[in-house]
Amino acid sequence: MMRPIKCLLIVAFAGLIIVTASCIRTPASPVKYFLANLSGNSTSIELLPGIRLELEGLENRGIVRYGIQKLSDTTVILLFDKIDLRSDGKAVVIDHEEFGLGSDQVAMVQPVMSEGAFYLSDGGNYGLSFSRDSLQTAVKFTQFPYCLLISKADALYFAQHLPGRYLLEGDLLYHIGPNWIPSHSAVYLGVDRETAMSMENLGYNNEISFGESYPFQTHGFNVIEEGVFVFPNDLDETKYVNLFSVDTYESRWLNLWATAFSGARRYNGTLTPEQRRGVSRFIYSLVDDGALWSVGLAWSGYRNIPFTRRDLYSCVGLVEKAYESVGANIVPFWDDWFYLNSFEEFSRTIPVPEITDYVGSRIEFRINALLANWKYVGSSKWEYLDHAWVWRSTNGVELVNSVGTLIEKTDYSIYSWTPDSPGLYDIVFRFYGLFEGQPVEKFHTLRIKVLQKS
Repeated sequence: MMRPIKCLLIVAFAGLIIVTASCIRTPASPVKYFLANLSGNSTSIELLPGIRLELEGLENRGIVRYGIQKLSDTTVILLFDKIDLRSDGKAVVIDHEEFGLGSDQVAMVQPVMSEGAFYLSDGGNYGLSFSRDSLQTAVKFTQFPYCLLISKADALYFAQHLPGRYLLEGDLLYHIGPNWIPSHSAVYLGVDRETAMSMENLGYNNEISFGESYPFQTHGFNVIEEGVFVFPNDLDETKYVNLFSVDTYESRWLNLWATAFSGARRYNGTLTPEQRRGVSRFIYSLVDDGALWSVGLAWSGYRNIPFTRRDLYSCVGLVEKAYESVGANIVPFWDDWFYLNSFEEFSRTIPVPEITDYVGSRIEFRINALLANWKYVGSSKWEYLDHAWVWRSTNGVELVNSVGTLIEKTDYSIYSWTPDSPGLYDIVFRFYGLFEGQPVEKFHTLRIKVLQKS
């Protein structure tokens, strides 16, 4: 059967410029295939500048046919299409300098084991191991994976955990896992079904509702309910680990997942209130249709199932489809990709830049740095990693010539301020930490618009 990745070759219009509501974008490059012939004397192949395949103990001659798709300035996919060789060991090695890795960046490598799953049902015997030093990152394996996703990520991110009352319909929520895989994308809604299905009360905000595509578990830890959901809801909570009736933006994102939460993010463009309502309506409609969750059967984010309205959506595919339904895109040409993950979407969003409150109202929220740490994470059905980059929440944040105070906690801080007069106030945060023994920092300005109560 033809592998789904080959469908990407139809993207023959690379170079075409598409104009959207927010900016000018070009399509992702198509997959390019290469054939390498190897012998006992040539056991290293440069796949891309800074990325090479190394073989140990190659028996006689061998052939490797591989494909490369450059998804963005930060991510490439390496596909092993046809392999005919025997060797004692295999490794993909990334030379940090040649790969263009900055001193404040990390190289992430994620293997995908088959064209339909992160892992094989029989477990496989891949003998995967990951290692790194200041000069290079390497992944060794005894059998070739289906593909490798290789990305550059920042060593330092930050998160402002804004209460729901400061968010807008369609704002974006991300959970950062090891190497960003598995990670998770969701959409803040702030409206119930009845409101979402109308154009009344634009700007209304219930402060709690969000939508996502996700696999949920029973109390026996078996995935039996997977699909598109809005929270909170009235499903039978006795069956599930996640109690549907009480799961809210605050309980999940500001509490349960707080240490790995990106903080609320926003589309890096212009959305009208009508478009924001359209995002909510789209997600509620999918809930009504019984849309299903998948990753391995919907690597690019979405797959249509003929003769039914129950299509497949990954978590990030749901977000993209919802935005596409109102004429916007976060990741351009995402459905031409072999694999779309939350990292690529997150990288194209911005932290919420402005909030509004009133004189005398206490403004308070958690704020923290997220600093990359290389650590042992084990392996699971989702991934074959033994070591990975994990972004750890820290209290490495300070105010720069701004009103308010920071209350320092163990691994985060709390920003607090009660305005006493109306106006526009720019709150400048500096996030900092030590990465590989070197200081890293980022700045973020949150504008607070303070109104006088009528």
